[in-house]
Amino acid sequence: MANPKNKQELLDAITDGYAKLCDQIAKMSDVEKVAPFDFPADPKKCGVRWQYDRCLRDLLIHLHEWQVLMREFVNNIREGHPRDYLPDEYRRNYHEMDKMLVEKHQSTPLADAERLLKQTHEEMLSLADSFSDEELFTKGYYKNTYTTTMAAYFVSVTTSPYGQAVKLLKTHHKNCRK
Repeated sequence: MANPKNKQELLDAITDGYAKLCDQIAKMSDVEKVAPFDFPADPKKCGVRWQYDRCLRDLLIHLHEWQVLMREFVNNIREGHPRDYLPDEYRRNYHEMDKMLVEKHQSTPLADAERLLKQTHEEMLSLADSFSDEELFTKGYYKNTYTTTMAAYFVSVTTSPYGQAVKLLKTHHKNCRK
């Protein structure tokens, strides 16, 4: 899907991306859902962003936690406390944050991870819908979006990682079938 050009396209892309992710998960057996990922060590093959995700639960928690960051980012803007999207301590190395976010949830059951992602996905839809087209698609409309748009932030925590996650899960599904 092309980059959204207006709010409705953004909402449709978020909805479609999540539906594809859910469809891919539905194709997996219960064993595949809990099986550890076995991706090549080459980060170019599975993406550096996902290197700490060892199973489906980790991947879903990872998506959820980045959406929590987005919720906080938007809330800070609306409360008049604009801050950067990433916490200060992780701005130079957000992979350390990825690692921490996944490790924080090692005792979270898969069902809870699915529920948490569904909840933040719905929040992302609601938050995106609460902005006007101008707020979403004007570069630098908000000081702390710098030279990009608020819509780009929404894409970066929903449609883009949903698509990447679907690719990873397809590979995992294929690996499990071997």
